[in-house]
Amino acid sequence: MTQSSPAAAAQSTSAREATFFGIPVGRFGFFSSLLLGAASGFLAFFLTTFCAIFGVIFYDALHHLSIENLSISYKFIAAPVGLTAMLVSLAYLLSLWLRRKLAGQD
Repeated sequence: MTQSSPAAAAQSTSAREATFFGIPVGRFGFFSSLLLGAASGFLAFFLTTFCAIFGVIFYDALHHLSIENLSISYKFIAAPVGLTAMLVSLAYLLSLWLRRKLAGQD
């Protein structure tokens, strides 16, 4: 006589859903996963570019240098960070999508 209630079954399925900082990311579709992966890469690129430019400016001020070309901040710092963030997020989101499709869930 130990039958589980529908509420307990719903709670166990929702507990298995993948979340990222409380956001349920396990139910995204293929194109949503692609869009979010690309957006996270762009966000990481632009935030890293912003921080890297100020880092180069502060480095120049502290060491009394004159770097006239700030392109190193996005070529060698922000581009690798943005690409890495995009690849990691795409791999994570697409693996969740593929796992859900292979399990036969909608």
